[in-house]
Amino acid sequence: MSQANGSTVGIIGAGTMGAGIAQVASIGGWNVRLMDVDSAKCKSAIEEVGRRLNRLVEKERLTREQADAAADRIVIAHDPDQLESCELVIEAIIEDLSAKVKVLGDVTTALSEHAIFATNTSSLSVTAIGEQIGRPTRTVGMHFFNPAPVLPLVEIIAGRQSDASVVDRVVEIARQWNKSPVRAADTPGFIVNRVARPFYLEAWRILADGLAGVDEIDRILKQFGEFRMGPFELTDLIGQDVNAATTASVWKQLGQSPRLKPSPIQEQLVEEGNLGRKTGRGAYIYEQDEPAPAIEVERRPFVAPDRLLEAVEQFIEKAGPNRGSDLEQYIFARVLIAIINEAAWAKAEGVASADDINTAMKLGTNYPKGPLEWARQIGHPRCTRLLDQLREQADDDRFVAPDMLAASTT
Repeated sequence: MSQANGSTVGIIGAGTMGAGIAQVASIGGWNVRLMDVDSAKCKSAIEEVGRRLNRLVEKERLTREQADAAADRIVIAHDPDQLESCELVIEAIIEDLSAKVKVLGDVTTALSEHAIFATNTSSLSVTAIGEQIGRPTRTVGMHFFNPAPVLPLVEIIAGRQSDASVVDRVVEIARQWNKSPVRAADTPGFIVNRVARPFYLEAWRILADGLAGVDEIDRILKQFGEFRMGPFELTDLIGQDVNAATTASVWKQLGQSPRLKPSPIQEQLVEEGNLGRKTGRGAYIYEQDEPAPAIEVERRPFVAPDRLLEAVEQFIEKAGPNRGSDLEQYIFARVLIAIINEAAWAKAEGVASADDINTAMKLGTNYPKGPLEWARQIGHPRCTRLLDQLREQADDDRFVAPDMLAASTT
C-alpha cells in the first residue's frame, strides 16, 4: 500500500467513473480534489467512496487506518483555484469533445505550466483535446475501465505532441495507484475498443450467414475459447446501442475498413429499441429466469471446401484443448482469427506493442490469452493459411492480413 506522498490530483466529474478514480488515487496515497458543476454530486460521490472503503475493511483488504486516511484525502474543489496545487488533472465527464475541452480549458489558468492534463476518453482524439486547451505537450489520455476500483487496466494514450516525459510520468502514476498501464497511440479505439471489435462483429456475421443461433455461438466461444461471456451475452450487458455506437465510431475513423463494418442486424436491434438487459430484450429475451434467444435464424447448411476445413482443423489443433463438430470448430476459428488479425493490424500500424496489446485484452476484456499470444501458440503458417482460405470464401477483404502478422506470430 502506497503512503501519502504529498502529490495531488484534481478530478473533474463526480459521476461513477470520477468517484472510482478518486477512490483509486486516494488509496494509492494521493490527495484528491474532486470537482463537479454540481457540488452536491461531489458530496454524494465522497459518501459512496466512504462506503466502499468500509466494505474493503470488512473484507480485510484495507486496515481501518488505511481506509480512514484514504477517505480524508478526498475533498471537494468548488472552483478552479482550488486545483492550483495539482500535479495532474483528470476529466471524467461525458464523451463529448467540446464538453471535455471546456472543463479542462477552464482550469488551465489555475494550474502551473508543469501540470499534466489527462482525459478519460474512450474514443476521442487526445491530440485534439490537448491542442484545443492550449497544452498539447502536457495532455495525455488516461483511459480507466469501469468499475475503476476493480479493473486493473489503464490505457495511457500519447497525443501526437505529448511530451515523452509526461507520458512516462503518467505511466508511473498509474503504477503508484496499483494499476496496470499499457501505452497506446492516439488512434480510434486505442487498443481494447479496436481489437475487441471482431469478437462481436464476426459473431454477428456468422448469425447473418444462418450457421448458428445467438445461444449456440455464445456457447461455442465460451467452450472452445474459454471466454467468460459470449459476444451476444456481452453486447446485451454492455447495451446494444453503446456497443453499436463504438463500432460505428471506430469503423468511420479508421477509413471504413471491411474488418470493422457494423452489423445490420445489430443496428436494427438498436432502431427497434431492443438494447439488451436494460430494456429486457436484445439478442436475448429476459422475461424468464433463463434468457432465450430473441433473433430468429434462417438456417443454412454449413458447406465448406475441404481445404478450408483442413485449415480450420490445423488451426484448432493448436488453439485450445477442445474439439467439436466441423461447424463448431469453424465458428470458433473464424472469430478467433479475426481477433488475431485485428491485433496484428494494430501492432503493424504502431498502435501499441505486442506485449501491451496482449495485456490490454486480458485485463480489459478478460480474454483468457492475449490475441498475439494465441497467434504465437498457433503459429504463423496456420494463421495465414486460415486467413487465406477464409478470404477466398468472403465477399470482402476483411481477412486480409498485414505483413506484420508473420512478425507478430513467430
